[in-house]
Amino acid sequence: MESLKAGIQNGADAIYLGGSSFGARASATNFDNDELIEAVKYAKLRNVNIFVTVNTSIKETEVEELISYTDFLYKTGVDAIILSDIGVAEVLRKRYPNMELHASTQISAHSLNDVLELKKVGFNRVVLARELSIEEIKEICDNVDIDIEVFIHGAICISYSGQCLMSSMLGDRSGNRGRCAQPCRKSYKLINKTTGKIIDVNGSYLLSPKDLCSIENIEKILDTGVKSLKIEGRMKRPEYVAVVTSRYRKTIDNYINNKITDDKKALKEDLEAIFNRKFTSGYLMSKNGSDIINLDKPNNVGVKVGEVLSFNSKKNKLKIKLSGKLSKGDGINLGGGNVGRVIKNGEIFDFGVAGEIIEIDFMKNIKSKTPVYKTSDKLLVDNANKSFIEGIENKKINLKCEIFIKVDEKAKFILENIEVYSDEIVEKAKNKGVEIDKIIEKLSKTGGTPYKFVFDNIFVDKDVFVPVSVLNNLRRKAIEKYEEYRLDFSGKRIICPYQHFDYPNGKKVFNGKITLKVHKNSQLDKILENPDISEYIREIYTEDFNLLEEYYNKFKTIGINLVYSALGVIRNEEYSILEKYLSKINNEIFNKVQISTWGSKNFFKSKFGTKKFNIDTYFNIYNSYSLRFFEKYFDAEDITISQEINKFEIKSLLNKSKEKNANVDMIIYGHTRAMLTEYCAMGVLTKDCHKDRRCAECARSDYILKDMENREFRLFQDIFCRTEIRNHITLDLRENINEIFELGVDRVRLDFTYEDSDMVYRILKECVEYLKYSKKFNYKNVFKGHYINSVN
Repeated sequence: MESLKAGIQNGADAIYLGGSSFGARASATNFDNDELIEAVKYAKLRNVNIFVTVNTSIKETEVEELISYTDFLYKTGVDAIILSDIGVAEVLRKRYPNMELHASTQISAHSLNDVLELKKVGFNRVVLARELSIEEIKEICDNVDIDIEVFIHGAICISYSGQCLMSSMLGDRSGNRGRCAQPCRKSYKLINKTTGKIIDVNGSYLLSPKDLCSIENIEKILDTGVKSLKIEGRMKRPEYVAVVTSRYRKTIDNYINNKITDDKKALKEDLEAIFNRKFTSGYLMSKNGSDIINLDKPNNVGVKVGEVLSFNSKKNKLKIKLSGKLSKGDGINLGGGNVGRVIKNGEIFDFGVAGEIIEIDFMKNIKSKTPVYKTSDKLLVDNANKSFIEGIENKKINLKCEIFIKVDEKAKFILENIEVYSDEIVEKAKNKGVEIDKIIEKLSKTGGTPYKFVFDNIFVDKDVFVPVSVLNNLRRKAIEKYEEYRLDFSGKRIICPYQHFDYPNGKKVFNGKITLKVHKNSQLDKILENPDISEYIREIYTEDFNLLEEYYNKFKTIGINLVYSALGVIRNEEYSILEKYLSKINNEIFNKVQISTWGSKNFFKSKFGTKKFNIDTYFNIYNSYSLRFFEKYFDAEDITISQEINKFEIKSLLNKSKEKNANVDMIIYGHTRAMLTEYCAMGVLTKDCHKDRRCAECARSDYILKDMENREFRLFQDIFCRTEIRNHITLDLRENINEIFELGVDRVRLDFTYEDSDMVYRILKECVEYLKYSKKFNYKNVFKGHYINSVN
């Protein structure tokens, strides 16, 4: 609650927060229901909106609980719900006609096509992926009539949000469920797999991003036409929220009011002092991410204020040459703790400034030339805390009012069209009457409230007598009634009954039991050469244009459909590039396409006449509502469910989906894509990033990231130099294949990445033998993903 007050009192127009359930920051100190009611009251009375995060993937068994919770949010007066589960969004859109729905950054909207599709299915606002540039954001804003929101400050993910399974695959904490263990903040080595060489990059936190800071680029961001600027702060202290909000508020207001100032440097220094992992402008101003990683450390860096000169072990004094201000009570990096006394030439002071040599009390030796960083600034924190103490109202809301005081009538006070009357009849004064100015003065004493009265109409008889107590009571009653009105949502918010929407009419198309995804032609050759396995395969997916052209007809003749698998991210300009390349290929090939981005459907339908779609796993389908959504709105012939639900949750999902027409697919083999990121560790860290990938080091060698537990994560790149980080261990559920079909799954999929042709054949042959004979193979320590144990 303190953080919410800090944000509002320092200029926030809206607060996004997590409630007791279903938010993407489950480890944060979230609001219980009583606190949420108080938060809405506090915000509403100050004309501030409340947006509640329900931006996690929802399991089938949680849907009823979720609807009960969102009913509570709706009745409480929450202004919008932030969502990432498309099935849930479809339910809530019909259930709450007066509630705004915002598409979370977890939904991974990264193109104009994505935003147009999300608007079409009912979202009122889209929070864009953090990877977009200023130019891309402007293009989106110029071409949509929907609110656009962008992040401007705080922690950022190295992976596209909603596209990261790293934490999930290394344990049971899923980022899609709000419980990310932050493996990106751990230490890694970059290794050239071809040569075995460890790349020396002067640091080990190879996936740990700096904090986003946009204070120097606010004008450019506002000029794009975005509706909302978002500050990440749900897991930060109240003083952090106060400082960051107030500095951006000042910068924004200065620009809007055409006030030219030169104080951005000072404002940025305050932002650095309150918390930073080093700052970056992120992808807003640069596309290659070369400045996005802090290799040195994954937590607060602080602000450099000096360098150690020497340590006096007899007096326990540390001598420092200052390059910035250091004060009593400030925190420093040298083992933690706060500065006690600041000693200059034997005298005690409250602070020292740049250029001075000081001594502080210290208990252990620190080497000379060790840099000194201030990790907390006492004065900054104290001033921030003062900005939201109880009773402080930094911004008053103007309320229009009128006063009518007539002899022999009750005094009437109108506040924003709300009328109240005095209990007493106004009398004529025996001596001199009350002056109008005095009446206005008494009525205007709104201290301790967020209001300022602006009088539009004043009518006071001459020589009236009105006791101060009457005026005070009028003001009190008016404010009480006004607040009752502002907080009364009864009758204003309609809840519509909602049931499962019907499946589209159609006939189920069953395409066989096994599908594949491949990355190279040698994997396809082995299938063509072995009819004993190819007869069980009906579809193969690939992202490679060349494989499509070369192999489509070959597989068509043996009854296997070769399907183009569109990329997991397609940015604005990339659609044009794809169209150029794909238009050279026979349109028949695109009769069906596998997609994993929101904007892909309309692109392929309009450009290539695509009629059928395979919905890939990266839409994070957890529940039957999402299945229905994709079948109804996306012409889905096949839908691949999430890799994060266990067999009991799969069964529950499919039991609610018995009338479906689409095939339900499930991945049972492969090195799971753990991350999808714009950041290219190979190019940036080896300093060998070329526009022509054929010349780059990453095209000539294989690279891996190795963590402290010696787990190796293979790195791949797509045609736009976007990096996939593959899980260190192979998912293998082949021995469970018959059980999986008994759950109701229609088809199983094997994903081949760097397997050679012989390995592809062996894996497929064993899979077929499981299927035909339930044959057992003696595998030990097989990784089954979340099939047995679900994510939290």
